[in-house]
Amino acid sequence: MPDIVLASKSKVRKNILEENKISCLVKPSNVDEEPVKISLLKEGASPEIISKNLAELKANKVSQKMNEDLVLGADSVI
Repeated sequence: MPDIVLASKSKVRKNILEENKISCLVKPSNVDEEPVKISLLKEGASPEIISKNLAELKANKVSQKMNEDLVLGADSVI
C-alpha cells in the first residue's frame, strides 16, 4: 500500500516523493484548470492563490473516490 495518493500526473513530483522514500500511487485528477484560472483571475487572485486553489481542487476531486487514503494535490507557479 502506498504512503499517499498523488493527484497529479507530474513525473517530477512523483520522483521527488520517491527520492524522499515516500511511496505513492499516481491518480491524476483530470481537472479542467483553465475555467478555474480565468474565474480566479477575474477576481484579482494572485498566482499563488490560483496555484493553492488548483492544488486543493485536484486533491478534493481524487479524495472523493479515494476517501480512505491520504491524497496530495499540487500545482506550480512559474
